[in-house]
Amino acid sequence: MPLNVSTRRLRAPWWNLRWVARLPRRYLFHASLSGRLTPASGKVPCLYLARNRETSFYELYGDVLDAASKLKLFAKVSRPELAHRVYIKTPVDMTVRLYDLTKEKSGRSIGMDLATLYTADVDHPREFAQRIHDHPRKFDGILYESRHTKTVCVVLWATHSPELHSMLFERGPTLDDLTSFDRRLPAGCLRLFDAVLEVSSPPVAGAD
Repeated sequence: MPLNVSTRRLRAPWWNLRWVARLPRRYLFHASLSGRLTPASGKVPCLYLARNRETSFYELYGDVLDAASKLKLFAKVSRPELAHRVYIKTPVDMTVRLYDLTKEKSGRSIGMDLATLYTADVDHPREFAQRIHDHPRKFDGILYESRHTKTVCVVLWATHSPELHSMLFERGPTLDDLTSFDRRLPAGCLRLFDAVLEVSSPPVAGAD
């Protein structure tokens, strides 16, 4: 299956939101349990990056926020979770070889449509991610559009470019640092970007 390589210069910064416990470099890439473009084998460590902090947040919490909104509720999150979710960012530009899913007909070239990419069942897009990962063109990852913010994101694999494991990154703020109090909101609620969160004291299990 012939596929085109898109050599892209990712101009800093790009953002990733993760648990504080995953700040050590050995955890920079990991096979995310929830990532829809993590190759299906589950054996390929990945790094998901977004063009801005908001998108990185919505990529992790967007489904929870949507589900709460449909029930006319605010999404619940604990204060410890907000304090232990931290951003890292790329401080320098980097050049990578990507399969560009943002281009017209790029999904069709691999037999995938947008419905498959954004389906709730992540097993389907993961199968396509595995094919791209294993392709002879040796892609470093996939460029795609966030289904929550329509902003460009990228998932990277270090399989074919081991030097990606040594890429530079800097620690950024926690989610707790970015929340704001709004007296117009109900008691116990905080604003984070465009989202309203009901903040609880007991820990709430986080997404991968």
